[in-house]
Amino acid sequence: MNPLRRLTAFATTLILLILLVPAIAAAHDPDFTISFDRDRCTFTSTGSNPYFPLWPGYTTYFEGEELDDEEELVEIANRITVLADTELVDGVVTRVLEERESEDGEIVEISRNFMAYCRETGDVWYFGEDVDIYEDGEIISHDGAWRAGVDGAKAGILMPGTPLIGARHYQEVAPGIALDRAEIVSVDDPLSVPYQMFDETVFVTENSPLDEGIQSTKWYASGIGLVKDGELELVDIVHGACQPDEHTLCLNDGRFRVVADWTDFLANEGDATAQPLSNEAGQFWFFGPDNVELIVKVIDACGAPDFNSFWFFAAGLTNVELTIEVTDTMTGITNEYENGLGENFAPVLDTAAFATCP
Repeated sequence: MNPLRRLTAFATTLILLILLVPAIAAAHDPDFTISFDRDRCTFTSTGSNPYFPLWPGYTTYFEGEELDDEEELVEIANRITVLADTELVDGVVTRVLEERESEDGEIVEISRNFMAYCRETGDVWYFGEDVDIYEDGEIISHDGAWRAGVDGAKAGILMPGTPLIGARHYQEVAPGIALDRAEIVSVDDPLSVPYQMFDETVFVTENSPLDEGIQSTKWYASGIGLVKDGELELVDIVHGACQPDEHTLCLNDGRFRVVADWTDFLANEGDATAQPLSNEAGQFWFFGPDNVELIVKVIDACGAPDFNSFWFFAAGLTNVELTIEVTDTMTGITNEYENGLGENFAPVLDTAAFATCP
C-alpha cells in the first residue's frame, strides 16, 4: 500500500474509533431494564406496596410553587386519588389512579393512570394512561396518552416491591409517546415536607430518551407513597372508608372491612394477620405467615337474579375460637361469624350477608 493510501486508511480508522467511543462507553453503562416478565405475576387491582398503595379512596394532596414558561411564579397543586374504578388494559384488570393538576387554581391536566399490583413480587406495574390537557377550562389535547397492548406499547414498572439502590427501569414503554424511566438513588434519604418529617425516603430520579437533558425527582415514604414530586410537596392525606393495615382486609373496592381475632387452647389470644389476595379475597394467619388459618371473600352479587346482595364466604383450617367481623363501610352494617374453641371451622356461605346494594 502506498503511503498516501496507508495514511488515508489510518485516518478513516481513527475517525471511526472516535465515533464509536461514546457508543462503547454507553454500552458499559448500566442499562435501564425495559423487558419485564409478566408471566410470573398474578395481577390484582389492589395491593400493599408500602411505597405505592393501591387502595380505593386513598387520596394525597400536593402543593408548591414553580416558574412558568414566562418566568413568572405560579402556585401549583396536584390531587392524586385511587379511584374505585377499574379498567381492563392488555388483558389485566387495573386500578384507576386519577391525578388532577392545577396552576393558580385552574386545572391544567387530568390523567387516569392504569395500575396493577403483582402479588408475587409486590411491584406496581403501569399499563398506561388517558390524558386530558386543559387551557382556559377547555381540553386542547391528549398528549402522552397510551395503553399497553396498543401500537407496540408495553407495561412498565412504576415502583418495585423491593427498591434497590442503583436499580434502573422503564416505567412506560410506549415508543414515540411515553418512555419514562427511573433510577433509585437512595432508600434512606431524610426529607421534610409540610405533612411531616420523614427519617427515610426512597429517592428516585426520572428521565426519558424523548426529552434528553430533562430530569425529574421524586421521593416516596413507606406506608404513604409519594411525598414529594419536584416542587410539589405532600400537604395532606385522606384515607378511604376502609384503611388496610396489618390486621385489616379491605375488599370489593375497599367497601368492606374484614378483621378477625382468635383464642387458642392455652388462652393465648390475638388479632389475625391479614394478607390480601385480590380485590374480592384475602387470607389470615394466627401463629405464623406460613400457617394460613382462614380465607375470606366478599362477592358483589348486586343485580343477580334472586339475590341482589353482597355475599360473604369463608373457609377455615382451624379449630380455635375465632370471630370474623365484616363491615360494610358505606352503611355501617356489621356481621359477625364465630367458631367455638375445639370446633372444626364450618364453611361460611352467606349469600344474604349484606342486602345493601348498590
